[in-house]
Amino acid sequence: MSGGGQFFPASRYWLAFIFGIALVGLWPSHWSVAYFYGGLLGIALAGLTGKRKRSVLVLALCLVIGFWRADTALVSAVTTASSLSSSGDIIIKGRLVSRPQPRSSGGSQMIIKDINYYSHSGWRTWPGRVLVYGPESWLSGAQAGQSWQFSGRLAAWPAGGVFSYRYYLFNRSARAILQADQRQLVASQPQNWWFYLVNGQERLSQALANSLPEPAASLAGPLVWGGAGQISAEWRQRLAITGLSHITAVSGFNISLLLVLFIDNFIILGWPRRWATISASLVIAIYVLVIGAPASAVRAGLFGLLLVWGRYCGRLGRSGHLLLISAAVMLAINPFYFWGDLGFSLSFAAVFGLLYWTELWQKWLRRIPLLRLPLISENLAVTLAAQMWTWPLIFWQFGQISMIAPLANLLVVWALPWLTIFLLLASPLAWLWPAGGVFIFAPAGWLLKILLAIIANLANWPAAGFIVEWPSGWRIGIIIIYYGLTVVLLRRRK
Repeated sequence: MSGGGQFFPASRYWLAFIFGIALVGLWPSHWSVAYFYGGLLGIALAGLTGKRKRSVLVLALCLVIGFWRADTALVSAVTTASSLSSSGDIIIKGRLVSRPQPRSSGGSQMIIKDINYYSHSGWRTWPGRVLVYGPESWLSGAQAGQSWQFSGRLAAWPAGGVFSYRYYLFNRSARAILQADQRQLVASQPQNWWFYLVNGQERLSQALANSLPEPAASLAGPLVWGGAGQISAEWRQRLAITGLSHITAVSGFNISLLLVLFIDNFIILGWPRRWATISASLVIAIYVLVIGAPASAVRAGLFGLLLVWGRYCGRLGRSGHLLLISAAVMLAINPFYFWGDLGFSLSFAAVFGLLYWTELWQKWLRRIPLLRLPLISENLAVTLAAQMWTWPLIFWQFGQISMIAPLANLLVVWALPWLTIFLLLASPLAWLWPAGGVFIFAPAGWLLKILLAIIANLANWPAAGFIVEWPSGWRIGIIIIYYGLTVVLLRRRK
């Protein structure tokens, strides 16, 4: 392989660590861990007789470390979740991690930490976080950092499984679900740096929402400030049918745009490259924290910072190698990213496809007379390269296939760079000058109107997308065969 997608020899060790973590999500609870370590011991002993025994031993060690890290995290999470139980009403106090968010099924949801709960022996502390469900009226009147007391009943803990709701809760550090019916404000947390960051995101999003009509505001907010939960169910369905759900997630494009803008402009202003790199890195870190640090943004930020600092230090590492390093670092910190956050897997799969398949798709598309125009062939190649590795995961999880996705991305993606720039510049200005928000957001509003019309029309096309109601085992088998065939094809073409 050549270009940015080439792996270094050390890449296999990072990949072994990631594979060890991935195994835990598929690990049957009734199997003994001894089977796993016994198999690794056999691999290691077999490697001792070969010429590359050191490489085999290191691979086995990385695999064991990955499995151990995820297994210990899972055992700790399950133990904590099972330590809080109640057959009747329960009272829980804790601090809000962020403002309440709307639930897709109606009502509100919020996560609280620093938990105290009332039992027959009095108030007791509990080490986990609690996901609280409440009525829709609770969406207002609460802010991050405030301490609240909730009363209600503990909901049944969901079952596990690949990309299950249980792993999703583990990923967010939630270890219990409270179906609350009453709440009471206990205390307001003193304002600190985290309070200002969270509320800064909310104010920027609010400035955008006040200046743009619906549904443009709901689509624009997640594009730059996160919070895809604000999008209505109707528009989420339209985005899924057209294969455009990815545009509502802050990802590598936002990070790369900020890095280029800040580093280049700081250098133009005469800043030394060192200080320009440091300043741009701080901007990226603050931006990721402000938007709530979703997995896709953390991946993009870490990946971008590795590239920027690698180039500053004169070590031009291959993109594929740095992609594995960023994934391994994130999983070492939080192993539940892998099976608890579909966005994490989709983000890495998309970047992998871009690194390894974009060039090949461009060569194939240029052989078609109608697609030889660079603007068409390049944009379509990027779309197909990314979707080639992301659609199997969507098919696995939801059974959904979008037939209109390549055309939809070709018609929409061209506008995203301009739209992102307009929104990033307009949001702070509208926050400082609320009265002029309508005029400040006018360019973004025009673009959004065009994009929404395209999405709505394409989603209504016959056979634009459909859902396959196949058993999960069949879908898993299909995508394993698919990924295997694409890897074989890639190796032959390279």
